[in-house]
Amino acid sequence: MKKSFIGTWLLTICWGCLTFSCNTEDSIDSTSLNSNHCAITDITLGSLIRTIQSQTSSGKDTTYNTTLSGSLYALYIDQYKGEIYNPDSLPIGTHVDKVIFSNISSDGILSYRTANGTDTLFSRTDTLDFTHPRTFICYSYSGKAKKEYTVSINVHQVNSELFVWQQQANAHDIWTDITLQKAFYKDAQLNVFALKAGQPVCISAPTSSPQNWTVTYLPFSSFNPSNIQLLHNIFYMVADNKVMRSDDGIHWSDSGSSLVPDALTAHSSSHLYAIKDGAMYVSADGAVWESDAVENASHLLPASHFTSVWMPMSFNSNFEYVIMGGLLQDGTTPTEWKKVIDNKDSNTEPWNYFNAGNDITFPYPSLPGTQIIAYDNRIYSLGIQGDTLSLFSISNDGGRTWIPQSNTYLHPAGIPASNFSWTIDKDKYMWIFCGGSGDIWRGRINRLGFKNNQTSFTQ
Repeated sequence: MKKSFIGTWLLTICWGCLTFSCNTEDSIDSTSLNSNHCAITDITLGSLIRTIQSQTSSGKDTTYNTTLSGSLYALYIDQYKGEIYNPDSLPIGTHVDKVIFSNISSDGILSYRTANGTDTLFSRTDTLDFTHPRTFICYSYSGKAKKEYTVSINVHQVNSELFVWQQQANAHDIWTDITLQKAFYKDAQLNVFALKAGQPVCISAPTSSPQNWTVTYLPFSSFNPSNIQLLHNIFYMVADNKVMRSDDGIHWSDSGSSLVPDALTAHSSSHLYAIKDGAMYVSADGAVWESDAVENASHLLPASHFTSVWMPMSFNSNFEYVIMGGLLQDGTTPTEWKKVIDNKDSNTEPWNYFNAGNDITFPYPSLPGTQIIAYDNRIYSLGIQGDTLSLFSISNDGGRTWIPQSNTYLHPAGIPASNFSWTIDKDKYMWIFCGGSGDIWRGRINRLGFKNNQTSFTQ
């Protein structure tokens, strides 16, 4: 179009359709008619249709359609680049061939480019195909200026909730005679502390090349990997009747502790926790220890196979909680404890026992070798079932209940293992190391690997 024609066309629209405009005002005054402003100022998706793939109770594949609220997926406007998009992509299966906007506001008259290259006036009732980016044009009411936008509606091409796994290089020669192990991620390195043929070892490799394992034998006569803790990037453990510390897991030194706990059992974001003669203790540095309160069921504190996680409270970042699990003195009965911590004040609750009786439908798992880990704002549990890894059990309520993932494996089925350990790296990959078989698996929920797009534009 020639500029003079645009002006005439817009002027006709403005005077002939005063009540029909993308402007939030009910009418266009004379000041607006002389304005050279032209910008889309707000835009919101309407309801969308999503096709979901599922399975029937008999295991047959099926699909069904549901309605998705597009307003939950904000559209961001980059005025500098002239781009509009949703940084949080719509779920896989969302239909974007018939998109309606529930709201769109602009300073000026809004149009969009059709498939044949012509511009047509936009109406809020228009249903548009966004399987490919579309061009929107905002014209000033004066007809002297315009601004073009590329509008993209992004849809995930993969299932964002799918847990995708890859088997890493097999290390059967290293893990075949492992009997007890615990894994950590530190400084781009995987560290697995284990008993290998009865000897204490640190097995390490960079995450970038997990096939290049180094086995270092540690000079301890008493060694239990399950009591090793990593606090402030320093390893701590009880070995040879001392509390030891290490920066790299290879070279260890005496922490100078006056208390020698039976075991280090857990840690929070700032403290270590230990058991000594059936009582709990707490320390900020592994050297100075204080008694830590326990409710009146201290005889149910774990005695072996310690496992723990800490997580911030969702309602207040000043609070966090620690879950501590293990086995009782009989070596077979599971036990679980929880402690709530106020990091801003000295007011903290005592350790509380989670009763695994009939009042809890899904109690703390009782499988051999149970270990827990914090992942995706939840707590995952894994154990050994027969000669393979069990299904996950997942707690969404801070360790109170553990829902087994029945019928659907979130990790590959039938992974052979006589024991295992696991850890999470900085890229949110879960690593599982299988004793006996030497299988090593790495997995991640797809959405945890999605990159965050820019959502704030100030210039």
